Amino acid sequence: MAKNTIPDNQSLEISKLRKRWKIIFLQLVSTAALLALMNRMIKLYGSCSESFVESYSEGSNYWCPSYEHTRGLIWFREQTGSLVLPDAIHGLDQTGNMTLLAPLIMCAILTAIWIYTLTAKESISRNIRRLLIGGMLAWGLLPFAVSWIAAISSYGFHLPWGSADELNHLEYLSKPVLFIFELVFLGIVFAPILSGLMGIWGLSRKLLTWTIGYYLTIIGIHAILTFEGITESVDLGLSPLPAQIGEATLFGGLVSPLSLNLLAVAILLLVYLESGSAVISNMEYASMLPGEARRDPEYVRQFNNVLNGHIAHLIGVMALVSITTAIALEFDDFLISTVSALSGGQWAGQVRESLELQLTYGKVISAGLFLIVVAGMRFILPWQRVTGIVESTLMRFRSSES
Repeated sequence: MAKNTIPDNQSLEISKLRKRWKIIFLQLVSTAALLALMNRMIKLYGSCSESFVESYSEGSNYWCPSYEHTRGLIWFREQTGSLVLPDAIHGLDQTGNMTLLAPLIMCAILTAIWIYTLTAKESISRNIRRLLIGGMLAWGLLPFAVSWIAAISSYGFHLPWGSADELNHLEYLSKPVLFIFELVFLGIVFAPILSGLMGIWGLSRKLLTWTIGYYLTIIGIHAILTFEGITESVDLGLSPLPAQIGEATLFGGLVSPLSLNLLAVAILLLVYLESGSAVISNMEYASMLPGEARRDPEYVRQFNNVLNGHIAHLIGVMALVSITTAIALEFDDFLISTVSALSGGQWAGQVRESLELQLTYGKVISAGLFLIVVAGMRFILPWQRVTGIVESTLMRFRSSES
């Protein structure tokens, strides 16, 4: 019987799996993709338009609803006179990417507390929740309640917003309200980071997908608010993305700088979701196995094969998707070059210089043409057989290594 079991450190127990280096590797990849995605989003959507900035005098603080937190907090501090949290936590005492460090550390601490609350005993989790909720309520409402009750005992019953200073107690609610607005400015950037970290390390698929939905919403709202028809009526000061995709000058003329940034956002979203979901899927599979099966060598071998396949597909498929997408965006240029080489006329050159193909919808047309050509090539090239040969080769390679 002992021959049919494996050591404890190789079993499929959840506590053991969380310490496997491959599981941790996928979680680290997902975390790195999430942080890189935040940095890329700030560079693309975190600035105000030049005309909006020039409308303010030099040295004055301004704010536009961009994907950036320090500008809004500085403007809010100027409007209210102070902030509840210190500048060190907001990152306002730093410049550049260092402004993100302190809030990211706070997100990591909150994630660790949340995970500990989930995994601790029920009594400990309940006490932690009571302590946090009770502490927040006491800090926010207790001074207001004590002041109002003390004034009632001295002046009789009255509403807390009396005209006299002794009868007005709403000032005790100013800090909680300011704190909520500070969280809003911080949450614009760090709410998806917090939910993403909780989803990755707390194994929550709902939080993973919420982060994806948040970023897609930000991209969609930015596109709507920077649309020319909207900005003519209401200009919020957001910096629009260039209307032209630009000349492909990177990686041997494969992509343009703007398309590379947009492609990076899409790939990082996929890597974050795929690697995070892979961990959750494997953990769910292991949790559904009966106790004896978690130590069965056959189940362990199958689990390891699936996990290795996830890692291989994560690297291979994402690289293939990146290259294919870049080719699809420049496929119109390839077609025009082919026609020009075959016909030698001036038509190809005139089409290549057309402004329409450099606009966003021109690249959508290019990608559509690429899909049509690839779909039509199945009558010439058997894609299923090609992919089958590739998969069988990879399987033989992995079996030879083992």
